[in-house]
Amino acid sequence: MEKKRKRTILFFIISIIIILSIIVVTFLETENKNNTSSQEIQQSQKNKKGSEKSKKIKEDKVIKPAPTKVCAVPDNYKKQAKEQGKLTTFSYETKMTDDSGKIVKKEATVYLPYGYDENKKYDFVYLCHGSGANKNTFLGNEKEPKEFKYIVDNMIEKGEIKPIIIVTPTYTKEYKDYYEKLDGMTDEIVNELIPAVEKKYNSYATDTTPDGLIKARGHRAIGGFSMGGCTTWRAFKRHLDYFKYYMPMSMPMYYYKDGYNKVQNDKTAPSLAQAVQKSSYAPTDYAIYAASGNHDFMNEATEKVVEKLQEYPEQFQITTTNFKEGNLMYTSFYGYHRYYYSNPYMYNGLRRFFGENK
Repeated sequence: MEKKRKRTILFFIISIIIILSIIVVTFLETENKNNTSSQEIQQSQKNKKGSEKSKKIKEDKVIKPAPTKVCAVPDNYKKQAKEQGKLTTFSYETKMTDDSGKIVKKEATVYLPYGYDENKKYDFVYLCHGSGANKNTFLGNEKEPKEFKYIVDNMIEKGEIKPIIIVTPTYTKEYKDYYEKLDGMTDEIVNELIPAVEKKYNSYATDTTPDGLIKARGHRAIGGFSMGGCTTWRAFKRHLDYFKYYMPMSMPMYYYKDGYNKVQNDKTAPSLAQAVQKSSYAPTDYAIYAASGNHDFMNEATEKVVEKLQEYPEQFQITTTNFKEGNLMYTSFYGYHRYYYSNPYMYNGLRRFFGENK
């Protein structure tokens, strides 16, 4: 009887010990979990603060003043930047301007700056290639970016220009002769490409109606090389309402196989001045940065346009620095009629358009 009572007491004591052990283990696990959760919350808050701080740094990035002298592209800008923008393909439809009225599916390459934010507004640059090239000629594509893409990345990262969106359209291959349809190309860009692309990506336009797009012209540029330069001059003549900045490279408004043609050049300047006269814009409301290579067969033709425009001082004031002092600038760089040589043209033009000009 005595033995049985002792076994009962022993069993009771062991049970109490086991229960207490379970309680202690459970308490320690709960405490550990709470500590871990607290640490995670603290780390999350720390990361959030770090992210907000990083975001604030980006928003507070000071844009450098537009240069007053011609600048060479820094060698390190020709390599990948730490903050890399993104290249993507944009699809849209356009109606041919010939008698066929055919609807054509088109594509353009779009450059989005590093950290593209759907809640921010961006300046746009429409960059037109020349004959025989394509939408990837300037920037490349996502898998194979080109040097100019690296240059733009570095310009934005170093605060030389504001974050911009670049759109590189291509010409409609269904036309037999591009040059006959360049006016139509400017119409396509204004009436179909701009509304489509600026509806998808954030611009300063409050809406994509003609009125909404025109009100945002101060945040839009157009440029191009060779045939794209010809398109740019024509955009000034036909669509001054839609663009403030113009960057024609290595081409006048006409095409002549030997380059400069005096008869054609003499017609160009009056037509561009007349476009301004018909508008309500003051000389400070538009700016032209023209450029070419000193060995380019279109160098003289491009330069002569700028020379002739100076005969209309009420509309065009020449500058050799930046657009604080005038609205017309021409620079001749070392180079031939090849795309690679246009990189410093665009580097200098964009810095004057989207650097700090106040």
